[in-house]
Amino acid sequence: MLQDKVKLNIDGEKVKLHTKNLRPGMYVCELDRPWEESPFLMQGFELKCQVDVEAVMECCEYVYIDVRRTDVLSMTLEAPPVGFLPEKKFSSLEGEIGNAEDTRKQTSDLIKSFIDEVRFGHSLDIQLAKSAVSECVASVLRNPNAMMLMTQLKKKDEYSCQHAFNVCIYSIILGRLAGLGGKDLEGLGTCGLLHDFGKMTTPVEILNKRGRLTPQEWAIMKQHTTQGRKILLSGKNIFGGTVEVAYGHHENLDGSGYPRGVTESQLSLNTKIVAVVDKYDAITSPRPHRDARDHLHGISVLTKMAKNRQIDAILANRFINYLGVYPPGSIVEWSSGEVAIVLESNPKQRLCPQVLVVRDSDKNPVERFVDMGKGACKITAVHDTGAFGIEIGQYRDAILRAMS
Repeated sequence: MLQDKVKLNIDGEKVKLHTKNLRPGMYVCELDRPWEESPFLMQGFELKCQVDVEAVMECCEYVYIDVRRTDVLSMTLEAPPVGFLPEKKFSSLEGEIGNAEDTRKQTSDLIKSFIDEVRFGHSLDIQLAKSAVSECVASVLRNPNAMMLMTQLKKKDEYSCQHAFNVCIYSIILGRLAGLGGKDLEGLGTCGLLHDFGKMTTPVEILNKRGRLTPQEWAIMKQHTTQGRKILLSGKNIFGGTVEVAYGHHENLDGSGYPRGVTESQLSLNTKIVAVVDKYDAITSPRPHRDARDHLHGISVLTKMAKNRQIDAILANRFINYLGVYPPGSIVEWSSGEVAIVLESNPKQRLCPQVLVVRDSDKNPVERFVDMGKGACKITAVHDTGAFGIEIGQYRDAILRAMS
């Protein structure tokens, strides 16, 4: 719910304003700390969207707004809501995980059918994808942790389907954090679901090659962006956003990406969002040429890419902050040697999640629910997907029992 309206004193050229009262269109000209102590590269910038507002709120208590350069028609403001994902979930993890599992299966079946359509030279019906994605959006809004668990069902031989699903879900979550809702989230999720379909035309021996690609093979691999654009342009019920994202999700803000080498101003919000989450999932998923890397490695790569202006720093920061140190589905090891699957975060104690212990100190199978916020052992390591032979899918019933 919107907070009370805030009257601004605009007698001078700049005005001091608490960050909770910022809104897009304002021009920040001064912080409550030196610029070099902030994450912002520019000394003075316009808040172009709600993500920009959230980024400032994270590091400052108040800022100064340049009234002359502020594109806000009325200086009587209503403060935006602080968060975009509901503080109180509409359904419990127990209540939503069954729905999430069904939605994942239906979406995965659709992806497989689309893959067959592409390989047989048939056109795709994009409306079918949007219908499936609408169910994904509904599930995320009811309880994002349930869908986050579904993104961890990773197998090397099912990478293409799982990656498409994961990028869809991560895109919806990041889009929600960026202030999108309803039909915009459905469109964004569809972009995420179909972003890599150009790879269906890439030779299997290149897609499944173990080890580094040669320069010639890499040149062929990079053609998937152009091929994806062609496939989606020839589809039924075309949604322009999917074409744009398929073509541009490997572009970098500094112009160093491919296929066109365009810069930030030429990339849509959907493209920037999918670029962030696509890279994270590619890093943390098992692939034919390498094993999965852990979550902490994934977010360290995103941080470096954001610093180098390859991906949007504000979006990357928002995504990293949402995931936290131990996102749902993480495999963690305690100081005791026990191993657990993270189920849900404790909002007030993010380093003490609720977990399902699945290995004892000798690494023997067990099943035991623990709320670490109540004084359990300390987490000492985060492991890669599949560590200790743990496949999250096999613990569905155990998770339901634990949360009941």
